[in-house]
Amino acid sequence: MLKVMLVDDDVPMLKYLVKLVPWRELGLEVVAEAQSAKRALQFLRETEPDLIVTDIGMPGMDGLELAQECKRLYPGIGVIFLTCHEDFHYARKAVQLDAYDYLLKDELTSEQLVASLRKATASLHEERESRSELAYKQDLLKNREVLKQQFFQQVVTSPSAEGLLRYGERLGVDWPHPQFILALGSMPYSSFTKRYRYEDRDLLLYAISNISSEIPVESISVTTFIEPDGGFVSVANYQPSLNVKGLELFERYLQVLNEKIKEFLGMDVYLVYGGPFKDMTSIKTQYKKLKQWRQALYYESVHLSRMPDFESKLWAIDVLSAVGEELEEIRKAVKEQDDTEIQTLIGDIKRKAASMRLEPDELRACLSQWLRVLELEDQRNSDNAFHECLIRTSRLDDTMQLVEVKIQELLASKLPMLNRKPKIQQIEQYISEHLSEQLSLIDVAQHLYLNASYLSRYFKLETGMNFTDYMHRYKMKLACRMLKSKQENIEIISLKLGYTDRTYFSKIFKKYVGISPKDYR
Repeated sequence: MLKVMLVDDDVPMLKYLVKLVPWRELGLEVVAEAQSAKRALQFLRETEPDLIVTDIGMPGMDGLELAQECKRLYPGIGVIFLTCHEDFHYARKAVQLDAYDYLLKDELTSEQLVASLRKATASLHEERESRSELAYKQDLLKNREVLKQQFFQQVVTSPSAEGLLRYGERLGVDWPHPQFILALGSMPYSSFTKRYRYEDRDLLLYAISNISSEIPVESISVTTFIEPDGGFVSVANYQPSLNVKGLELFERYLQVLNEKIKEFLGMDVYLVYGGPFKDMTSIKTQYKKLKQWRQALYYESVHLSRMPDFESKLWAIDVLSAVGEELEEIRKAVKEQDDTEIQTLIGDIKRKAASMRLEPDELRACLSQWLRVLELEDQRNSDNAFHECLIRTSRLDDTMQLVEVKIQELLASKLPMLNRKPKIQQIEQYISEHLSEQLSLIDVAQHLYLNASYLSRYFKLETGMNFTDYMHRYKMKLACRMLKSKQENIEIISLKLGYTDRTYFSKIFKKYVGISPKDYR
């Protein structure tokens, strides 16, 4: 039985739809009836319907925007549109949203709706079967790598490795010999800007794993695992003898691996490796030391490095106090479109970070948070895939190149924004004059003496987002400034911006800025 949600701001129409067709006979169950898009989104999470039958011309968020949001949250959901408007613009948009049908309410009959529902039901079942078959094939391909990854995580986290060898053998991980060597690899994410998307990171890691498995190695076996934090681990296992020089063979393997990755993927990866050690139970300790050594190399440019005996460094300098002034100056330079000043300041941050040896994790997190604020001020969605790559960069050069790429994107995006349309300026002015209120699109439409549905479509066309999203971004940009001024507590700031519930304010702030108001301050 497929679940259906009906959406229409006309209550009599909702009741009419419920009685118009024999839903259960069609294999359908009406699980929700919503009188607005906002209520529909609440029901969406509660009931998870398979199909939505929605009116288009609704106040606030219209049916097209609702369908777009529903498909973003649940890509497999089906949609049938109802409307009083015989307008090609709507029909074209409905096709773009992969709607199953587009029915005129004034001419709607039981036979029409039944035929539309049967078509939708058949398509939903067909799509489910297709997705299920595709998912099964993908699982067959990926499952082995995922299980290998889980196996390695057990090796480096379990108190005892006893019993794991037998499990590893079933995955093709054969470690019959007593001697091991480990290497950690990480990707140069700044090279993504020329060849790949940031979302391709996991795919590239699988490609590296496949490349490593095809490199012939004499007298030693090498298994490569994908790390959950975006790197990879190569484990060599061999029987030491006078004729088998394991370390030399493994070093040769790593050189070939780097060359093959450069040849096939166009990137020069960073590799760190240790010396030989005995017993599988020592992998855990060696892995931890190698991760510390990889962190210690953050300010070096070497691509292949053997770990010496060293002690992990204690990082004591506060990153924000060290480079906060430069970050604020870059923020001003971005607003003024001063690219020369931006380049100078980025160089200053890089030199200061290197000379002070700032803690890499803290530096990357600070830069990511700061860039999220710049994205928010620019009315842009934060690119989570970019930020995940940024915080996993393993060299300072890589980190700062990504920062520069993002700033250049922000500069480029500002060019068309310099000439804002008059209506958008009026809307921003109205929001700024009513900050302590939770405005709706209807409020703005009434203020401008416009039809709400028309304004909704115009606003989306001009800004690329719906009004609610735009208003939250506008207010969160102000919240960032108010929090940094530290003149008022979070409760007061929340109220001043129209959020009577501080918890809800914190939730919205974290959605757009990436961290809580308390942590941001």
